[in-house]
Amino acid sequence: MSYTLAAAATATGLSQTTILEAIEDGRIAATKDEHGEWHLEPAELRQLHPPSAERNVGGEVAPPLATLDVDALGAQIEALLRQAAQRLRQQADARRARESGHASQLLPADEQT
Repeated sequence: MSYTLAAAATATGLSQTTILEAIEDGRIAATKDEHGEWHLEPAELRQLHPPSAERNVGGEVAPPLATLDVDALGAQIEALLRQAAQRLRQQADARRARESGHASQLLPADEQT
């Protein structure tokens, strides 16, 4: 997802002029589309203006934070969702069994009391 010059200015709080000067000076890369509108990739924009979390109290740029492994996080979320769904199915089965008088067959031994 690229930013237009206007969107980049809104996202960073910088003026469009400041961002355009950075493009023209070669500090960040950007491309123009067929309509003459500038487009910047988020990584380029971060070079010019790191997110506020990467700035310390004095406004100086802090060392980069560890990069998150999005794929690993996604896999963990999926595993947690599967576990939650399995637990809900077990609870629903246990409730149906209790209602029909067969609770001892479906509940684990520690939940039969």
